[in-house]
Amino acid sequence: MNAACTYLTHLLLPDFGDWRPILSVYYLTYACDFRCPYCSDGSGTPYFRLRSPVLPADRVMDLFGIIRRHCGYLVITGGEPLQHPEYAEILNRLPALRFRGVVLTTNGYLLDQALPAVTRSVTELVVSLQTLDSTKADIEYGRPGAHQRILANIELAANHPGRKYSIIISCVATPENLGDLHGVYQYARHRGFRLAVCPQLVGVKAHHALENNGEYREFFDFLIARKNEGALIQGTVDYLEYLRDLKKFKCRPFTMLVVAPTGEVCYPCLELGHHAGNLLDEPDLHRIRRSGFRRFGPQPDCGTQCHSACALGFARILANPLSILREGVLMASIKTSRAATPAVSFDSNPRR
Repeated sequence: MNAACTYLTHLLLPDFGDWRPILSVYYLTYACDFRCPYCSDGSGTPYFRLRSPVLPADRVMDLFGIIRRHCGYLVITGGEPLQHPEYAEILNRLPALRFRGVVLTTNGYLLDQALPAVTRSVTELVVSLQTLDSTKADIEYGRPGAHQRILANIELAANHPGRKYSIIISCVATPENLGDLHGVYQYARHRGFRLAVCPQLVGVKAHHALENNGEYREFFDFLIARKNEGALIQGTVDYLEYLRDLKKFKCRPFTMLVVAPTGEVCYPCLELGHHAGNLLDEPDLHRIRRSGFRRFGPQPDCGTQCHSACALGFARILANPLSILREGVLMASIKTSRAATPAVSFDSNPRR
């Protein structure tokens, strides 16, 4: 079943009982050498503190083969996925499975050595960047010199021979970096990158200092205005409004499949932390959903929480299908304007 048909199934039959994900997310490893203060899972534990074995490349490919039978779109994340000891072999073998789209999220520190494998397999490269202030960033990362290396690696990725992937700059809005966000926006805009912004979550809820925060709201108003002008901003306008207002929404977790490093399936979502079964032991995802229901009950009606890209994004396009049509019109206008605009060369130094 392709993504459009899966979307229509969720739209028209919201309680059909099977697990038919539009998008799959796989945590290749929880390992990460950075110590970003905004990093945490649904329990509030930073990923670098989570302990899990990693699968060897052959078993990862077995797992990806099972995921591909259920879903055409794959996100490879972490931790820092490029810290998996066999990430290059995994990425190099991935095209044989013919995913419709492969997203790799990374902090960018090891990206220079990964680019040949990334070029072969990835359709969207997502690099995390919260500020252009190297001193501030290196303190957050806990690694001197990391920020300048990441900026240099992004430039290498943008100019890599044979590049087919688009680049997305992913930014976490925190109470401490609100004054830096416009600079990150300008950095992405001048290079033709898409910008994705989400609020810092503490556990499953947006940081309390972002609620009713005028500077936070003003930045999302700015993003919405630029989006309506055709800027490359991730998400629909409706989605951005929900991020701005931090409003409650009806979550639709079975639009996604989230898989832990060893193949355990998160039920009904990552944030609640239940493992309903292992895809390597039980490749039938519908059976895993039924097992999860028996063990943990139905999907709960959560509070005002989980304002993350996937949870909120899929929930809103199902609640407001017209937002997709509007997004399509905006994307068409962007492509038209970019085709009519002469190529511009930008200075590779983002601090000038």
